[in-house]
Amino acid sequence: MTLAEAVVRIRNAGVPDWFYVTDGGLGTGECVGIEPATGGWSVYYSEHGRKSPLEQCADEDAACRALLRHMDRMMRESGRGGVPIVT
Repeated sequence: MTLAEAVVRIRNAGVPDWFYVTDGGLGTGECVGIEPATGGWSVYYSEHGRKSPLEQCADEDAACRALLRHMDRMMRESGRGGVPIVT
């Protein structure tokens, strides 16, 4: 899965834009982010202007699947439903 494909899934699931960032930024509040990193990809949690690593992944596909898992958890915890995850 590519990052573009993951974003389509996230948007189709109705995830608010402020729940995630895909440009390596910090977002506008508490959110999950994804960015290319040395040796692979990083999925992180951003809050209070800081990034906390959630998962380091070897490739884009694994990182996108991790992003979807974290989005699914956040959506369920906020009572907004879930995000379909591809296995």
